[in-house]
Amino acid sequence: MRIDRSQVKQLKSEWRAYERELSGTEDLFTVGLGASFVVESLCPFLGAKLLRAGFNPFLHVAPYNQLFQVCMDPFTCFGTDKIPEAVVLLWRIEDILAPELECMYAGRENALDKALKKLDEFASAVKKLRSSLDGVLIVNTPPSPQSVISDLSDLRNHITTGPFHRSVLDHWNVLLEGIGGVDVLDLDALQRAFGADDAFDARKWYLYNQPYAEKFLAEIGDALSRIVCVKKVPQRKCAALDCDGTLWGGVVGEDGPGGLSLGDEFPGRAYRDLQRLLLHWHDQGVFLALLSKNNEAEVWNVFESHDAMVLRREHICSWRINWQMKSENILGIAKDLNIGLDSFVLIDDSAFEIEQMRMSHPEVTCLQLPEDPARIIETVVDAHPFDRLKVTKEDRSRTKMVSQERQRMEFKSQMSEEQFLDSLKLHVEAFPVTSEYLGRVTQLINKTNQFNLTTLRRTREQVQALGDDYRMYAAKVWDRFGEYGLTGLAIVHIDGHEWLLDTFLLSCRVLGRKVETALLAYVAKQAKDEAAELICGRYISTPKNVPVADFLSQHGFKQGKNTWWCTRPESIPEVPKHITLV
Repeated sequence: MRIDRSQVKQLKSEWRAYERELSGTEDLFTVGLGASFVVESLCPFLGAKLLRAGFNPFLHVAPYNQLFQVCMDPFTCFGTDKIPEAVVLLWRIEDILAPELECMYAGRENALDKALKKLDEFASAVKKLRSSLDGVLIVNTPPSPQSVISDLSDLRNHITTGPFHRSVLDHWNVLLEGIGGVDVLDLDALQRAFGADDAFDARKWYLYNQPYAEKFLAEIGDALSRIVCVKKVPQRKCAALDCDGTLWGGVVGEDGPGGLSLGDEFPGRAYRDLQRLLLHWHDQGVFLALLSKNNEAEVWNVFESHDAMVLRREHICSWRINWQMKSENILGIAKDLNIGLDSFVLIDDSAFEIEQMRMSHPEVTCLQLPEDPARIIETVVDAHPFDRLKVTKEDRSRTKMVSQERQRMEFKSQMSEEQFLDSLKLHVEAFPVTSEYLGRVTQLINKTNQFNLTTLRRTREQVQALGDDYRMYAAKVWDRFGEYGLTGLAIVHIDGHEWLLDTFLLSCRVLGRKVETALLAYVAKQAKDEAAELICGRYISTPKNVPVADFLSQHGFKQGKNTWWCTRPESIPEVPKHITLV
């Protein structure tokens, strides 16, 4: 749903009010904006969206059309002694490739080659900026050019501007992938979705060298803030789904499975498409849970017998199907999946249920479906409830792992804790981290909260830049029921003959298995091999990492200077007997 005029006014008003109070604001999140066009008009929209997301933004704007200078000397261009925590670079073909575009229209055969060579130079500059920047770097894909000579309605567009734009776009994407650590704003797709003519404002372009209409700038600000949130804010993990009026039309208890709206004809087609979208999320690692006031047997009967169902019982990770309040039932689902309430998105057609959830648990994101089934997909997609920049192998296998964990718990209920651990046939493979695992390692560093000694956060680039005085070890885990994936990480800073545990964390999916002891034993062996005399660690308390508070004392560490606890490598407990260390 496109941002309308009233929303544009509201965003600008929120930003003006914030700017008036900015002098006393603490914990500022600094953003640098550089563009090939005048970009000040974007500030209220990006700023207000970041403000709504919980940030206290401060925006530095570089001089107009100095992208190369920004990359080479961001301090001067942004007027600051510290590079901003996020840098955004925006550009258009008609701004930085205008001569090459004109040459192409003039029929000169080397026009595209010159354009691609200039892109190579621009990419080299972006790479230099990336190497000096610890935070987020966002660069756009260029939309189809709109200039005096490049008209999208030109009958020759398919042999002139079209091929030129696609070649530039493909080459630029390859260059950005080669740099690494660059997040991409697909401005090309955003303009196509909005409409090129609606996005362009000729008056603003001629008066201010600013080409875009305010409503399109608001869309750009929204997209940029979403990228920042994906990088900086823990992402939602579970769709909690109502059934009647949500997964299908009608009420199963009254209409029966045969009377439900679900199939290839409207309105059943809309509900089936919603299920297809949910299945797509499931395959990307989003948990699907049922949160329904219903008779459980009747709901499962629809899943198992209705031939138009896209979702099947095996896609559902947890459920509470009864007549209790949903705000109470969601607590049980959170416990099942070992996630916080801020990880949930409730999708429901009932305004009452939505409001009741918001009042009881404001941290739950709530999404009410419209009465018109034709607007269901539009409403859900426009909400962007599960934004992702990348989907890892671990993400795709997460829902399968939850099913395996349910099997473990059923197995565990039949025996003692010791018998359970012995029967799991647990294997831990510990190894030095190589480049292929940097994505998953970065994900663990920034998303692991409960079993995390120090909760130090790092970007992929910061992890990659750790020097020779650091060691980084990871652990993969599996048992008789399946793989847990890469779930443990230790980063050690070597200071003389002391090994300092900079980071020591474990994914919640393997808690209670003593994997942390096996990983620490592996680190101790590496320390002994390198003649280390002490291993030291510290616990930095956060509201969420209480489970690791006693880890050091339980593994033989004694409190020493300041906040550090130390022990000799040979004093570290051995690998537990129920674990095979590979």
